[in-house]
Amino acid sequence: MKQQSWFYLHHWLGFHVSLLLSFVLLTGTFATISTDLDWLANSSIRSEHYISSDETLDWPSLLTTVTDNFPDATIASIHRPNMPWHNVEIIARDTNNKRFRIYLDPYSHQIKGQGVWLNWQRFFRQVHRHLMLPTQVGITIVGLLGLLMLVLLITSFYVYRNWWRYFFSFSRIKLTAKSAKVLSPQKEAGRKRRFWSELHKIVGLWSIWFLVIISITGGWYLIEKWGAGASYSNIANPKVDVTKSEVFSQINVPSSIALSYAIQYIKNRTPDYIVNQIRFVPNNKVIEIDGQNVAFLVRDRANKQVFDSVSGEYIGGRQGEELTWHFRISEAADPLHFGTFSSWVFRYVWFVFGLGLTLLSVTGVYMYLLRLAQTGALKKLKHLKFLHILWIKTHWIKWPSIALIMLCILLAIIDFIII
Repeated sequence: MKQQSWFYLHHWLGFHVSLLLSFVLLTGTFATISTDLDWLANSSIRSEHYISSDETLDWPSLLTTVTDNFPDATIASIHRPNMPWHNVEIIARDTNNKRFRIYLDPYSHQIKGQGVWLNWQRFFRQVHRHLMLPTQVGITIVGLLGLLMLVLLITSFYVYRNWWRYFFSFSRIKLTAKSAKVLSPQKEAGRKRRFWSELHKIVGLWSIWFLVIISITGGWYLIEKWGAGASYSNIANPKVDVTKSEVFSQINVPSSIALSYAIQYIKNRTPDYIVNQIRFVPNNKVIEIDGQNVAFLVRDRANKQVFDSVSGEYIGGRQGEELTWHFRISEAADPLHFGTFSSWVFRYVWFVFGLGLTLLSVTGVYMYLLRLAQTGALKKLKHLKFLHILWIKTHWIKWPSIALIMLCILLAIIDFIII
């Protein structure tokens, strides 16, 4: 294919899916820092102390405090603070079986307040992951957009010849941004197009690594949903007859003594293990502890340890470093896609580059319209605003994107506000 053909393919694909792509990119960008949006919205989350990601917490005392203060609540899980400036989070269910959040000071264990289940973190997660649609449908659409981004990246290499030479060509942006003369509409459109083109290129160059990560992990979610997912076998409690497990569903007060034994067992067996989440499963009478140990780039569940919820006796578990390559790929997807590995700093790096990808999508559309203005193709539409021209030029292809976004917003309103 000639360079012109690659260019046509690049701008045609980018232009016609830009609306939905920009929406998914923007919601994914804010999903990386959504827990801090909740921190801003709910003062109960704000901690008075700075807590490191590997600091030891007194989990049994946290459990005791919350069960004493909320005797009628069913405690589902306890979570290490998402950020060093956050409080400990407890997920619980009230007497109506509705989930809510409780926040405790990580040091004093004082109750700091409560929060709703459907918060900003849940909103951006569900909107970005599957557009509030059934997961099979939503993840398929979003995953296909991830693969489309990979196609756009590949075509850009053919459009932008010798691209590796221009990583530090910032001066080209400055030169095209200045114009002291009064130019004709076509020449002014050309000057603007050159400016946005150079900005588009430089942002794209510095975002190559990030685009590769996002598109490949997005494609992996699609592959997982259509049959290649890595599923763990259940670690059951041998003391529980699953056919009679409904007997235990009424137990809503986990044992802090059993949790103490479980935490001590982990400390003795794997001293470097960092506990990040504790789940209580009354039907199976187990305590599930997830966290980080030796393996890098795995979700907490990769290091799951399971204990009897009455005696604290160890039942079984797994270690991330012992998983097969299939499981390791699956476990690496989330940390790479959202920057949730190592330091919290990576989340904000992901946020900045996420804004960069969103800018690429938006500027790509703007450049196309400027190109039409420069060539005189918009003479008949020159009295119209750019958004109106964009509406006309996208023809029927805009309607699926508009329908999906409107449906997503409607479902979010129903789920998060009305219900």
